[in-house]
Amino acid sequence: MQQLSGLDNTFLTMEAGGQLGHVGSLTTYDVSGLKAGSLYEAIERTLSERLHLLPPYRRRLAEVPLNLDHPYWIEDPDFDLDFHLREIAVPPPGDDEQLATLVARIHGRALDRSRPLWEAYVIEGLASGRVALYMKIHHCTIDGVSGAEMMQVILDRVREGVAIPPPKRPWVPDRIPSSGEMLVRGLGGLVRAPDRIARTAFRTVRMLSQSNEALTTAVATLGLDRLPVAGDLLRRRSAAVDADPIPQTPAPRTPFNRSITPHRRYAFFSMALDEVKRVKSAASTTLNDVVMALSAGALRRYLEERKALPKDPLIAMVPVSVRTDDERHAYTNRVGSILCTLATDLDDPLERLLRIHEAMANAKRAQEAVPANLLQDWTQVTTPALISQAARIIARTKILDRLNPPFNVVISNVPGPREALYCAGAEMQTYYPVSAVAEGQGLNITVQSYRDHLDWGLISCRELVPDLWRFKELFAESLEELQKAVARKA
Repeated sequence: MQQLSGLDNTFLTMEAGGQLGHVGSLTTYDVSGLKAGSLYEAIERTLSERLHLLPPYRRRLAEVPLNLDHPYWIEDPDFDLDFHLREIAVPPPGDDEQLATLVARIHGRALDRSRPLWEAYVIEGLASGRVALYMKIHHCTIDGVSGAEMMQVILDRVREGVAIPPPKRPWVPDRIPSSGEMLVRGLGGLVRAPDRIARTAFRTVRMLSQSNEALTTAVATLGLDRLPVAGDLLRRRSAAVDADPIPQTPAPRTPFNRSITPHRRYAFFSMALDEVKRVKSAASTTLNDVVMALSAGALRRYLEERKALPKDPLIAMVPVSVRTDDERHAYTNRVGSILCTLATDLDDPLERLLRIHEAMANAKRAQEAVPANLLQDWTQVTTPALISQAARIIARTKILDRLNPPFNVVISNVPGPREALYCAGAEMQTYYPVSAVAEGQGLNITVQSYRDHLDWGLISCRELVPDLWRFKELFAESLEELQKAVARKA
């Protein structure tokens, strides 16, 4: 048995109220090149051949009673591929909005924890003649980077396909442990907890004492400057550092920063990568800065239309991979996060982009100053029962409806393959991400690059953003205004 890390387990314990812990993808295929049969049959054959290369697909949870400790992964003795792979269709005419509605409804259903935490749906009936594949998998299993790598294991880089080597050893399922066995394991973890906490606290103090920038970042992000007595000392020491990379006040409130329900809306669209790169080059920024600026422009227009644009700038939480080369193929979460202003208080789109560029650069420097395993260390020693109880209290009391959020929106940019991918000869044409929303954060913007385009996937709480498809036009307008702004500069 393999125990989940504290960070992985956080995505399980957060499931309360309207929060769900899985993520997904929506890919579309040109099936004219299929060697034989349907895409459903091709996916079934492909997964059967490659299950030994996809460990998360056959492992299920063995949970510890009373949430005394993090759960474990076991090889599911009752694994049934047919349960996880399904075939459905959209009704005529099968347009994008109908496809998105179907995906949103499936995405709003929790995964069955008594089975491996993933499902796949082959979707027929699209107006274009293409066929779609929607896959969802729990975030406790993968992060965005490992999810993109998993897709490249499932698919081929050449239309003809490649020979898959057989497993080096036969797959051996585990026995499902009894509740008594798991309780003993949980009690053992509970006994070791004080020692783990003391060691983690010592390592944290030592790490922070070696870097003023790391101390500044920790003080700002963890609120250590508000501690009695020690807070004054931390404020004085961190004030000696010039950088001020992290927003120091809560984010302003918006219509989508409220308690959420389990119901979802989903929208997707694509954008030419070259057009975004031209803006990046003209403004001397990064591609991710332009992604942030495009999102900022669209959000600003959306809130202006509803007379709900705050005077203070919106704040985005940006996931950042801390995966090393040695962890490249590890199916787990190796991700941190930074906070960045979206400069939505600025009218000029180019000024907004440059402000975001500066803020992102400062935030990345501060994030790099803090050891990547600092957050992971603390999630390891936090009792799962405490986290899950906190999540339930937040959902039940709807306290976030009365407080300013720490950030307004999650914006994630996941790099994808530049070459075409195939399944049994069918070419994958688009790769739209389907992410998650959380309490107080009813909108998520994720973009995945694939070949020569950026594929955007927006997901929201159904009740908080009822007109999500409006963002398709708003992002196009945001790109156009940035293009005009950099052209005037030139």
